Amino acid sequence: MIFTTIIALLNAGLAISAPIYHPSRDVTLDPAAVAQAQVRDDTASRAFSAAQIQTSSGQCLAVDPASGDFRENLIPIQAVACNGSDTQQWDIITSGVHNNEPGFALVVSTLTNGCLNFDPRRAAGNQVLLFSCGGRADGSGAVTNSQLFTFTGGAGPLPLVPQNGNNATCLTVNGDLLDQTTCDPTTASGDELFTISASGSQSVSESTSASTLTAAETSSSSVIPSATTASVEAIATASSTASASVATGTTVLDPAAVAQAQVRDDTATRAFSAAEIQTSDGQCLSVDANSGDFRENLIPITVQACDGSAGQQWDVITAGVHNNVNGTALVVSTLTQGCLNFDPRRAAGDQVILFSCGGRADGSGNVTSSQLFTFTGASSSIPLLPTNQASTCLFNNNGNLDVTTCDTASPDSTELFTISASETTSSSASASATLVAPSASATPSSAEAIASTSSTILSTASASSTISAPASTGTTVLDPVAVAQAQVRDDTATRAFSAAEIQTSDGQCLSVDANSGDFRENLIPITTQTCDGSAGQQWDVITAGVHNNVPGTALFVSTLIEGCLNFDPRRAAGNQVILFSCGGRADGSGNVTNSQLFTFTGASSSIPLLPTNQANTCLFNNNGNLDVTTCDTASPDSTELFTISASETTSSSASASATLVAPSASATPSSAEAIASTLSTILSTASASSTISAPASTGTTVLDPAAVAQAQVRDDTATRAFSAAEIQTSDGQCLSVDANSGDFRENLIPITTQTCDGSAGQQWDVITAGVHNNVPGTALFVSTLIEGCLNFDPRRATGNQVILFSCGGRADGSGSVTNSQLFTFTGNSTTIPLLPTNQADTCLFDNNGNLDVTSCDTANPEADEIFTIVS
Repeated sequence: MIFTTIIALLNAGLAISAPIYHPSRDVTLDPAAVAQAQVRDDTASRAFSAAQIQTSSGQCLAVDPASGDFRENLIPIQAVACNGSDTQQWDIITSGVHNNEPGFALVVSTLTNGCLNFDPRRAAGNQVLLFSCGGRADGSGAVTNSQLFTFTGGAGPLPLVPQNGNNATCLTVNGDLLDQTTCDPTTASGDELFTISASGSQSVSESTSASTLTAAETSSSSVIPSATTASVEAIATASSTASASVATGTTVLDPAAVAQAQVRDDTATRAFSAAEIQTSDGQCLSVDANSGDFRENLIPITVQACDGSAGQQWDVITAGVHNNVNGTALVVSTLTQGCLNFDPRRAAGDQVILFSCGGRADGSGNVTSSQLFTFTGASSSIPLLPTNQASTCLFNNNGNLDVTTCDTASPDSTELFTISASETTSSSASASATLVAPSASATPSSAEAIASTSSTILSTASASSTISAPASTGTTVLDPVAVAQAQVRDDTATRAFSAAEIQTSDGQCLSVDANSGDFRENLIPITTQTCDGSAGQQWDVITAGVHNNVPGTALFVSTLIEGCLNFDPRRAAGNQVILFSCGGRADGSGNVTNSQLFTFTGASSSIPLLPTNQANTCLFNNNGNLDVTTCDTASPDSTELFTISASETTSSSASASATLVAPSASATPSSAEAIASTLSTILSTASASSTISAPASTGTTVLDPAAVAQAQVRDDTATRAFSAAEIQTSDGQCLSVDANSGDFRENLIPITTQTCDGSAGQQWDVITAGVHNNVPGTALFVSTLIEGCLNFDPRRATGNQVILFSCGGRADGSGSVTNSQLFTFTGNSTTIPLLPTNQADTCLFDNNGNLDVTSCDTANPEADEIFTIVS
């Protein structure tokens, strides 16, 4: 964020004078995107670490993280007066994830972890920039010759010769910017020569020294948060005598991100719970939840007068999800659930922070040595000794928790801390200074707030169908939560076509494979395959909506993934046409981008695909891959024409006609259902045919009792027309549910038809009024066993649209009323059709053992669309 960068520059003046750079661009950094794009390679061999690179005139190469784009890419490199700041520190990497070529090195900013990059395709004067190592904007690249520079060792003076410059290009200083020039590297001179030297202000506590080959001591699992988010938040460094920062507590937290990142481990073994940790002079370690970033990460630990407040309470965890190392402990804030974390790669004075346990900013980490401290349990008066760096103790540095070199066998009194029960802790809190086992009745963790985003991953894939699933060649392991955030269906959009095929001139179909991109279902290539009607070959054409506000254009959106067709001319040739999150931001936060808008008038279904972000450009089938070529857009070649048509094998119940499709005015599903629907496509690519067999309920889901108790709540205030009644099909079968056949909350349960046996799974309440029904003439059909409601969601895959879901339509039970659960009911008869109120001309029916939907005459339903309530 731009304001944290400003604060960081001001505070840095405590120790050094901040460099004066060109005015920063008005860029708002996206912390999640930065963390993904700029990742420190802890496996790398470094010839130099945190070193200065000086020009022939004695100036230093420097970067400003806020002068590029939202990912900290495209940052210009400046030549400024040397001042020892972290903006002037560089690592020289001779081998690693992004360098597999002997005799070459990567030149990497220690601050941002971006690589020096020479791109001759860019405009003159703007070809030398800092870019994500590997050459992909989102950090997914491997090795690129635009970032490899000739290096045989030594500090120089030496030229910076990029491998892709064909040994005829040298970097040089042009004014106050790093640029390129034609040269003979063997005779380079003057501004073409650079010298690598140790940074004059490098802290003695740094774990890496310039001019010596070093290996990172920190666990690789801590790579993403500590290295990359540090540059995003840019918390100011403090000198060795810096005063404690006054917690302004002004950070605006993102509740969903906090719930995901800071999760209490209810399985953990706690040596202490809600205890104070006091310094040798009786002060208490304290945290302020609003003094870090939007996720409650990067929080400084201060030393304050003890007051018994929640910010001064700590759990000491000796075993659990994030600690599997005997003789160690995690020191966890009881308030935020973040872990005490020592990261020697951060700026001196800012290396001890609170961070998501496991070391990943989003809470997905497991165990990292940066959070494990030596602990035997023999005493409550102990030094805090991080396991990721020898001879290191934490201490009170004038009000800030900091690190110092120490004799760990005989620590100084200032390096000792006492763990004690908080005197003002409520008597009901388990805050004793003895071993505390996790309470079986512990309240649900904050993770439940966002668990709805991944619940559908636990559901089994839909049954086989007459529509083939795409042959997945991809091997990417998807992150369900990240996918749900990045790929969101726009239910407000105007669709000219829905679930239609897009065919090439030779009758092939544009196809996508959800597992062929990155963990968010971004960066997916579009291939051309034999048309088979699979979900990966279905597309929506959106002419207006959240991500399209430009008349005469359309988005081409994968119906399977919800990602948009995207043309990015900055990417490598042959890899410029991809599927990407609509709006152009990797995390789904984008609005409208012209890289995804294509000219579209609606006058014809046979069209060229003309991106609006580059003139005279057409998409075409390049030997099986969708690619771009220069073209005459007014008179495109036949190979540049595509035909939009309804998929011939699409189920008749799907809205896949090749005509204008308006969004349903009655479709008002809750946001939780939208997320669940998005995730369901990950595993449910195959839709069911009209002869689908009922899935054999394996009933293997491991339920979370706390989550179930929250999601499935009986409405004792409700008016029930029937209680614990059977609902029988026309042939005398009973509607049945199996509590273990859905997700961990007892949501997403299929409704099957079974021989009536009087079991609890075949009993239903019919509710005509209550918390979740305020519409006269309707009823909820509620499982007496589970308390979940019969739910029809037309956005889900065909054959999997009728399920049991938490009443009110929110996965966590927080919903009120949703028309996806209200069915027409007058009470005049016990023999009725089941007519959902959220879609006209629709009846439920027994589809060979599964409760399903079909188009019907609601005034005169067929026999198999009639059900009898038997009390």
